Amino acid sequence: MTRTRTGGFSLVEAIAVIVILGIISASIAVFMQKPIQGYFSSTTRLQMADTADTALRRIARDVRLALPNTVRVDASGMFLEFIPIKSGGRYQDNDACFSTGCSSLSTMGDMLSNVQVTLNSDQVSIYSQYNNNPADCTLSGSGLYSAYCGSGVTTLTSATGSGSSSNTLGFASTVFVPPGGSPTRRIFIIPASPVTYACDAATATLWRISGYTRQSAQPASLISAPLLTATSKVPLATNVTCPAIAAGSPPRFSYAAGASERYSLLSSWITLTSSGETISLLNQVHVDNTP
Repeated sequence: MTRTRTGGFSLVEAIAVIVILGIISASIAVFMQKPIQGYFSSTTRLQMADTADTALRRIARDVRLALPNTVRVDASGMFLEFIPIKSGGRYQDNDACFSTGCSSLSTMGDMLSNVQVTLNSDQVSIYSQYNNNPADCTLSGSGLYSAYCGSGVTTLTSATGSGSSSNTLGFASTVFVPPGGSPTRRIFIIPASPVTYACDAATATLWRISGYTRQSAQPASLISAPLLTATSKVPLATNVTCPAIAAGSPPRFSYAAGASERYSLLSSWITLTSSGETISLLNQVHVDNTP
């Protein structure tokens, strides 16, 4: 009789293979752990950098379109406020507007094409010279004028001539400043509401806030009016660090105001933290303050 030998593995051999494969897998996992962690960390940092860069670019774009001499930053460095511009140009001479008063001004060129103007809400502004950081409006009485104090600002009631070489802007009878007229004859259409960027430590969020009543003093609280009751509050970035200046960190916003008709410098600093990763970006914007 011939015996046939059946091939296969014994239990001991199978266990030995399993142990060896386990050792190899564990070794591979140890070597692969760092590269995998590095990949996810770099992805997180890339996403945060993109968010921070987008936020800083949005702030820079808005500030470059701010009414001259209206950018201001509160003492904490967490709140940035300015009055945006809808359109701008130059007006034709009208001495009465700066002495006895007038109810309309004609422009040199077209200010109304491709501009969404809201009558009886938007305003006309001429010659804003400072941002009323002291919050007392006393300088307006001494020949230095601020839109935050209502100087040279009036509500727009009519706007005609869109698409033509000259527009006519109508408003209630107003005496504009300075006496004798603006040296540059610049005129702006602005919305009734300013814009505030706020770094909110409570929610770790950078907010863009608009749709609130303009104040002579800069609002710097999210839990009280007018920012609490604003009609638009949009999160620009989350996971934002908002340290106090006393903590040794730089303020989120810092503004070096130049003299009238010169460039000022706004510095915006944003720090994001997520999944153990932190990134910080700084952007500086020159602000044209020619009134």
